[in-house]
Amino acid sequence: MTVIRRAILAVLVVACGAPPPATISATDPAPAWRVRPSGGMQPIDPGPASAELLDARGCATCHAAIVEEWSTSRHALAWTNGIFQREYSVRPQEWCVNCHAPLTTQQRDLDGVAAAQGVDCATCHVRRGTLVSARKAPSSPHQTIEDASFGTPAFCADCHEFTFPVFGARGAATRMTEHPMQNTVSSFRAGPYANERAGCLTCHGSRHGHAFAGGHDRGMLEGALDVSWCRPSDTTLRVAIKNAGAGHSVPTGDIHRHMYARLWRSSAPEALFQAFFGRRFEPAPDGGKTTVWDSSLAPGATKLLEIPVAQLAGDDDEPVNLELVYVYLASEFPRASNAPDEPTTMSIVRRASVTREIPVCAP
Repeated sequence: MTVIRRAILAVLVVACGAPPPATISATDPAPAWRVRPSGGMQPIDPGPASAELLDARGCATCHAAIVEEWSTSRHALAWTNGIFQREYSVRPQEWCVNCHAPLTTQQRDLDGVAAAQGVDCATCHVRRGTLVSARKAPSSPHQTIEDASFGTPAFCADCHEFTFPVFGARGAATRMTEHPMQNTVSSFRAGPYANERAGCLTCHGSRHGHAFAGGHDRGMLEGALDVSWCRPSDTTLRVAIKNAGAGHSVPTGDIHRHMYARLWRSSAPEALFQAFFGRRFEPAPDGGKTTVWDSSLAPGATKLLEIPVAQLAGDDDEPVNLELVYVYLASEFPRASNAPDEPTTMSIVRRASVTREIPVCAP
């Protein structure tokens, strides 16, 4: 674990106490926060809660720093961000709303202030009209249901781990299939940080525990992926891309997310070399889709690419460009008429060098 991760973990343990176990057994009673079937087939019912508990602005009265941190997160933008709204405008399915504006109270008015708060305080913390948390702070004035599994990977899985749905009227999910659509939590549990006491927050934690930086955060992506290149011979380039820091596969999450590793010379774009990292699917007999290609990088995995220099064309004295780009949509270049109002890609690594200045590979 890096020094940065240890520092984050230390802050979280001091602030929140020792986190609970990372998994929930099938024999355990249903957690207090679990009020819907897995797969997000239904919205989350917060129960008969007061207006103050259902509005992040009310929480800010006493928890200003936490709410401020959350307000810059992708959780806060879950409903309003341009990438989601682009996809939803094309296929406005009810099932999608259940994780992007999840509360029954939000879904009464999807154009209202409550829905615009996305995955807000109440989404995680309010059930049966009462606060739910791993433990009640001694100074808290709230009636609180304490549940040791709150905030564990099992909790995150409610929106970050599910199979493909089968849709009925208006895009409501009638059942879930057997094949994974998002498997971030399973990937985490098979990874190197599975036993860390802070669970997902080992990497996605923050000073106040509510920033949840992820795939849209440059620092997270740069910290996760290590990219190097060298020359195994005078006529070949080798590029190594390693998942050096993430506790789950990269890319993960939405099925459209993928990465490209590219090498090219500017004078010969037609000779571009490109490698794809991501998943591809085909229809499955159960009505979902099955994975037929998965080149995402598991934790600690390294992909080696070997490219003949001559394949890149151009002049020997012209620099070779190297780029690793993360793409959030199925198409890297969406039509202008339907493009999101936010970046659809992030260039994680970009460098250029003439081949003779690229280091020779170690034996």
